[in-house]
Amino acid sequence: MSQPTLSALKTFDAIVRTGSLKGAAQELHITQSAVSHQLRRLEETLERKLVVRSGRGILPTAEGKRLADGLREGFQRLELAVSELTGGQAMRRLRISCLPSIAVRWLIPRLNKFREQYPDIAISIQYASTLQDSITADADVLITWRYETAAPDRDAQRLFSGATYPVASPLYLDQAGPCQTPADLLQMELLHDHSFRPWQTWFKQHGLYSGSMSEGAVYQDFNLLSAAAIAGLGIALCPLTLIETELNQGTLRVLFDIPVSEQRIYWLFHHPQPSSAVTTFCEWINGEVDAI
Repeated sequence: MSQPTLSALKTFDAIVRTGSLKGAAQELHITQSAVSHQLRRLEETLERKLVVRSGRGILPTAEGKRLADGLREGFQRLELAVSELTGGQAMRRLRISCLPSIAVRWLIPRLNKFREQYPDIAISIQYASTLQDSITADADVLITWRYETAAPDRDAQRLFSGATYPVASPLYLDQAGPCQTPADLLQMELLHDHSFRPWQTWFKQHGLYSGSMSEGAVYQDFNLLSAAAIAGLGIALCPLTLIETELNQGTLRVLFDIPVSEQRIYWLFHHPQPSSAVTTFCEWINGEVDAI
């Protein structure tokens, strides 16, 4: 039996990690037809079926998975050998796609600790949309939220709850007056993130009718919403993990300990067969979550 080429093996590794021919093509900067050709050539050389189609993606067969596992270990050993040969100068790359709110208010303030522990991993961060439903080929990790409590798939890691609580700045409360019952909020300035629905749901849970809620400022994303709340412009529904600094400093206060959006969970997603940099990052972020 002839031996497969290195390019075919690298292409197969990319297919399994990204879960699609398109993703592998984007990562390797070649055409999708070239990826298909390399895969077909590898299967013919090895005389084995290595992948099967699953929905819109591709999954390895049992034999394909064994090959992918071996290739991943081999490529990681190659990376390590090059790094040792060059005195540790070879950098591992990690591309993170992340919601702006998580990136700005939770992840970036912690990245100095990660860089100190893993100086050989170079990180790049790009914004992810709340409408993005899967990880793309140009990212190794996706951090976003879903309305569900069970892990969407095996390549997902639960981070923390996205349940939101009513919070306000002492600046606003000083001018608006005391807030002693949920009904008091009906007379106050409410801040909205994208839609009025979260506040409507919150009032409904308290047996209160909020009406159409056609008034009140609407902010495009959470960073704008939280900035408005901190500035004393009104009361906002916020995930407590994303405003931990303001809560500790007293610049924001939780008004009632009854949340809404309790099914919202923040998740970390990665491709099948993650790189060593992704595995390291997942282990590190899990430690950061445990410390919350």
